[in-house]
Amino acid sequence: MMAAELPPSTMPEEPEMRPRTTRRVARLLGVALALGGLVATTACTGDEGDKAAQKPTEAETPTGPDAASASPSPSPSPSAVPTSVPPAAEAGGICKSITFSEVKTYLGLTFQVAAASGKEGGVRTCVLQPLDESLPDLTFVATPLDGEVSEDDYEKDFVPDKADDQNGLGRAAYKRVVAPSGANGPVAEVGWLGEETAYTLTLTLAQATGTTGANTYLPKLAGLGPKLIAG
Repeated sequence: MMAAELPPSTMPEEPEMRPRTTRRVARLLGVALALGGLVATTACTGDEGDKAAQKPTEAETPTGPDAASASPSPSPSPSAVPTSVPPAAEAGGICKSITFSEVKTYLGLTFQVAAASGKEGGVRTCVLQPLDESLPDLTFVATPLDGEVSEDDYEKDFVPDKADDQNGLGRAAYKRVVAPSGANGPVAEVGWLGEETAYTLTLTLAQATGTTGANTYLPKLAGLGPKLIAG
């Protein structure tokens, strides 16, 4: 007696995948705005996996040449990864004065995505990260000052404890390295006093870098800092 013919399996429609660059920029915007966010990606499979899990009866077990036709179809190839990313200036805000190539020239690090927050007249932030990693992380912050701020006022209000003086940067400047904390590695930071703005440039590194390695970035950050200010 012939077995009843089973209806052909149907593959569910594969959901559209967000480009990797878009996901990273969306996450960076959350960092710049001090908001947390997670992007979840869901994978889809067809009905063939369920069929394979079912134990076939003796009559249904494929044998001979027909066995090859019963093999499951190969999985579809993953979505292509974008080969280019938009420039940092497209993030707007204070990122407009930043280029990935200039940052790499000074720091020797590759950043591929940027996110900006804040408006003119308020605190403005630009965050840079690699495309596939959360570290290193470069954060540039510009804080407008109300009225004339002296070097003494800057040291009292802006310079962290145990920071060292940084020469040749703004009207007054500091540098420091912060020990690793949690999942983050050491932090190298420079800050300086401009004419009407206080700036900080902070580089958070991977834990493998170590504090000794972080110290080597301080003169590099001091050289990069003035280049990030729009003329």
